[in-house]
Amino acid sequence: MSRPVDVALSRSAALLTIEWDDGIVSRLPIDYLRGWCPCAGCQGHGPVVEFHESPPGQGIELMAEAGSYALHLRFSDGHDTGIYTWTWLRQIAPESPPLGEKRGRFAGGEFRPKTGQDRTT
Repeated sequence: MSRPVDVALSRSAALLTIEWDDGIVSRLPIDYLRGWCPCAGCQGHGPVVEFHESPPGQGIELMAEAGSYALHLRFSDGHDTGIYTWTWLRQIAPESPPLGEKRGRFAGGEFRPKTGQDRTT
């Protein structure tokens, strides 16, 4: 598993940048992170994690480490119950397969893009 060696939040660019120990640099827009919140309130208690469009213009008001395994983020809409593990951040990163920002769902660890027939966002 890749581990972060540097984490930087740019509030002006609304971007979280993570440099990983394998040399990959992930740039995660704040709206994108909010859409992939892994908390039970956003995702329920099932095995599927879906992307949900967030209100545009999200910011991060607080960023703190959660142990040595995750980040705790408080977004400008007040939402703060998601714990973003390093594994999860790497999985949703545009540099992870499939390349690019992911809009859809993860089921069983496998990404499935959103199709026009999906009824969820």
